[in-house]
Amino acid sequence: ERRFFSEPDIAALKAEDAVTDKTGNAPWRFGFNNPTALNMNNSGTWNTLPNGGKIWQLVITCENALTVNLTLDKVLIPEGNELYIYNPDKSFVLGKFTAYHLYEGNLGAELIPGNTAIVEYYIPSQNVGKTASLNIKTVTHGYRTSQEFEAKAFAGSGSCNMNVNCPDGSAWTSQRNGVVMLVSGSNGFCTGSLINNTMNDGKPYVLTANHCYNSGEASWIFRFNWQASGCTNPGSSPSFSSLSGSILRARRTPSDFCLVEITGGLVNNTVPASYNPFFSGWDNTGAIPTSAVSIHHPSGDIKKISFDDDPLAISQGMSSTESNSTWTLKWDRNTTTEGGSSGSPLFDQNHRIIGQLWGGGASCANQTTSDYYGRLTNSWNPAGSNSTNHLKTWLDPNNAGATIIDGYPSSSIALDAAMSNPQGVSGTICSGSVSPKVTIINSGTTVLTSATINYGFDGATNLVYNWTGSLAQYASSVISLPTTSFNSGNYTFKAIVSNPNSSTDQNLLNDTTATSFSVVANGNLVTLNLTLDCSGDEISWSVKNTAETTTYYSGGPYTMTPSPSTLNIPFCLSEGCYKFII
Repeated sequence: ERRFFSEPDIAALKAEDAVTDKTGNAPWRFGFNNPTALNMNNSGTWNTLPNGGKIWQLVITCENALTVNLTLDKVLIPEGNELYIYNPDKSFVLGKFTAYHLYEGNLGAELIPGNTAIVEYYIPSQNVGKTASLNIKTVTHGYRTSQEFEAKAFAGSGSCNMNVNCPDGSAWTSQRNGVVMLVSGSNGFCTGSLINNTMNDGKPYVLTANHCYNSGEASWIFRFNWQASGCTNPGSSPSFSSLSGSILRARRTPSDFCLVEITGGLVNNTVPASYNPFFSGWDNTGAIPTSAVSIHHPSGDIKKISFDDDPLAISQGMSSTESNSTWTLKWDRNTTTEGGSSGSPLFDQNHRIIGQLWGGGASCANQTTSDYYGRLTNSWNPAGSNSTNHLKTWLDPNNAGATIIDGYPSSSIALDAAMSNPQGVSGTICSGSVSPKVTIINSGTTVLTSATINYGFDGATNLVYNWTGSLAQYASSVISLPTTSFNSGNYTFKAIVSNPNSSTDQNLLNDTTATSFSVVANGNLVTLNLTLDCSGDEISWSVKNTAETTTYYSGGPYTMTPSPSTLNIPFCLSEGCYKFII
């Protein structure tokens, strides 16, 4: 039997997409969902095999579709039964699916190339008469794909996007292995990342964006390792591996995070080792990174990597109701993000997750426009939150009090002192007195009782602070360093921790922290109250000297929003005359 679905109004769908893609506040839609209720009793054809087994088949065709994917519930596959989904020439076969791949009877099936998908359910002779079932609740007509390739949108993103395995990405191989493409709501693409917890147990948590969430997470699809093997785009779609099914753990609107736990297809309660998974570490201190990287699937394409080689700014972007809820950045090295990159992890220079992509206007055609990431520090344990809307319960299940952890799997290190979160030495300081603070963290398994901190300014680390205390693994301590006086100008700060417990540090990758700052001696603190209309993408401003030869502060363009919003933007100026241009 064949079930036929007529073509939806593609022009109307693409007109909606043109608006949504610009705001970046929803998954990148690739298909139109046809709600259905197709099961073994009201659809398909049964055939009895010579050996006494039975096969049920249903052919599903979507008129002029580029891909077809199915969402199933009420699936029951007793041991020995098998479920397959494939295209007519069997060049693309999903399955065999067994009970191992299901979560509470739900299954999200990957995209079948072309306009026809065939569902086949096999029952061996010994199981005939036993209860078996499935229900196809959604048939998705893919209308935004590349017809010449087997998988959705392969080579469909902007040409400036850098493949993750280009030379620039060589240091990010572990983090690459944790990034996945998500299919949510049966017809939308986002990006997410496996994220570690303080138990280092491979719990399959995936961090993505709240605006990627819908109530059908039980049938979400997680696509692993879909990437070019080298720097150039391959001639055909690379292979990949998928898992289906998850359960919601926590989500929150003001910082736009969503945490789910994969439930289907696990081995020993984690992602199969054959997928080579990596659970990335994180930093919840809110420290401003000196640079940042994002790994993502733009427009549902193969995995890409983007670089911001400058310190990030803290902002209140994307019409968030919470101050300091977003990171603002502009991409370097001719890289960008796009729709479909939403939810992708933002890594600091220490390769730890500090946020997930909320939105912005960056694209290959507009590489000077800002992107905004929800800050992990705002998602960690905000006032009044609980396990349903913060990360702490899930990522620090043993209450270790961790502020940073590295990724899993990694070797167990006994002596590992780490340095993080420089405070009072970033941005603009409206005073000639600078009082640095740094955080020392015990990332090793041995209790940390002493360490040496060498620090200084403008490249020198000639100042010494000898720390003593008692820190269990993941515990941290904030150290206040002596105050130093500066004239107005630009400076850098650097601190290095060494000699843990008067011995050799076994991990040198997290020993150093550095930042830059400006001093305005006897400065005046000024606050700009800026009310945006709905077309924030048309608004920008700057503060310059009267000759307009020097720019001291600037902002915008902002994002399009459904309603006006007000920003409070502080900056520091010395006594004098300036031009404000908006």
